[in-house]
Amino acid sequence: MAAKTKIGPVWSEVDPRLIQDGQGRLRTVENAQAVMASIDNILRTAPGERVMLPQFGSDLRGTVFESITPTLMKFMSRQVKDAIEMWDDRVVVQEVELTTDPDRNQISITVLFSIRGYSNIFEYKSSLGGE
Repeated sequence: MAAKTKIGPVWSEVDPRLIQDGQGRLRTVENAQAVMASIDNILRTAPGERVMLPQFGSDLRGTVFESITPTLMKFMSRQVKDAIEMWDDRVVVQEVELTTDPDRNQISITVLFSIRGYSNIFEYKSSLGGE
């Protein structure tokens, strides 16, 4: 009987919560969670924040205090899709849903996406802005 080979992570990223492991190193997330961490990084980074890659990110934070109109929501949805697909070539965005809470100046983001080469559909949820 042949021994089973454990397949390690295909992708890994630093856990976006910046939690340390037992040895004081930052924990990492693997595979689908790594892709979600990448999406989170893209959406939360404003262009110009990365010194060596100033175009990286999306300008969603700049729209949180704008008057929300159907046109702006459509623009923001497109911006989410374009930013993710531009900066992470593993991802194919299937759908972006944005909901607003104007009293808290918050935008909730739901992204349904697939990872190239895999048939699963994954869901990323987050929010920007807040009280």
